[in-house]
Amino acid sequence: MGRSGLLLSELSNAQYQSAVKKSELNIEFGLISVNVNSSFSQVTKTISELYRDYNVTLSSDWFDFNVSVEKPSNFRRFFRSQAVFKLDGHIPFKPLPSAHAYPLFEWGMNWCVASFYHRYLIFHAAVLEKNGKAVIFPAPPGSGKSTLCAYLALSGWRLLSDEMAVLDIETGNVLPFVRPICLKNNSIRLVEDWFPEAFISDVATDTQKGDVAHVRPPTDSVRRCGEGAKLFAIVFPQFKAGSTTEIFSMTQMNTLKMLVENAFNFDLFGHEGFEFISRKLPDLLLLEATYSNVDDLRTVLESEVQD
Repeated sequence: MGRSGLLLSELSNAQYQSAVKKSELNIEFGLISVNVNSSFSQVTKTISELYRDYNVTLSSDWFDFNVSVEKPSNFRRFFRSQAVFKLDGHIPFKPLPSAHAYPLFEWGMNWCVASFYHRYLIFHAAVLEKNGKAVIFPAPPGSGKSTLCAYLALSGWRLLSDEMAVLDIETGNVLPFVRPICLKNNSIRLVEDWFPEAFISDVATDTQKGDVAHVRPPTDSVRRCGEGAKLFAIVFPQFKAGSTTEIFSMTQMNTLKMLVENAFNFDLFGHEGFEFISRKLPDLLLLEATYSNVDDLRTVLESEVQD
C-alpha cells in the first residue's frame, strides 16, 4: 500500500533512489498521479529538486500514468548518447540527445495528459489565480506566456498551471495542474534577475525549443493543488519589445475562435463543450494585452481582480 501525506523532500536519498529504481515513486498532482522512473541521474536529481514540495506515494500499482526517461537499448547508449521517453514501456516519439533528458520528461508528461486525459476540457494556456479569481492566458509559442506566468506566480499569484487550463464543465471551475514553469532562452536570465531566490533547474541548451530551464513552483501553489478556482477572465497576452501596455476588449466570437485554436481536446466534447464555453463567455472578462513591461501588465491585471 502507498503512504499518503508524504512529501518528496521527507524521503531520505536512499528511499528516493530506491523508489525511483523500483518504479514505486508516484508524484501526486491532485488532478492525476504519475509513476516516474529514469536511468539518468540528472533527471532523478532534477525531479527531487523541482518536486520536493509535492505529496508522493510509494506504490507500484496505483497511478494514472507510468512514465520513464531511459537510455535506448541500442548502440546509442554509448555513441552520441540519447534519451527516450516511455509511457507504460512504449516509446511514443523519437529519442532526443541525452543532454535533453529532463525537458523530455516534462514534455512527455504534457503529451500524456493532452493525449489521454479527457475527463476535463483542456486548453494550452497558463492559469493563475488572485483573490479567488482565475485568469486563463491562452497563447501560442513566442507570446511570452511562460515568462508572464513565472512573473505572476513569483509575485503572489497562485499558480494553477503553466501549460494546461483544465476546465470542469460540470462545475465551471478551473482545476490546478501545478507543474514546474518552463522558461526558454532570454526568459531564463530575466527570471533569474527578477527573482534571485527562485530555484531554476540547470539549463538544457540547443533543444528543439532553444535553451530550456524549469522554475520550481511556489510551495503554496503546490499545497493547494486540490483546490479549484472560479474562472474570472481570459486574457490573450502578446509580448512586443519596446511597446507600451495596451489592453483591448475581445469579442466573444474571437475569444471562442482563439480558445478552440488552443484546445487539446475540444473536438472530443463536441456540442457539450461548445455549449459550455458559449454559456461561460458572457460572464467573463475577455481581454487582449500587448505589453513589454510585465510589471505594468501585472498592475492592470491586479486592478481587475481586486475584491
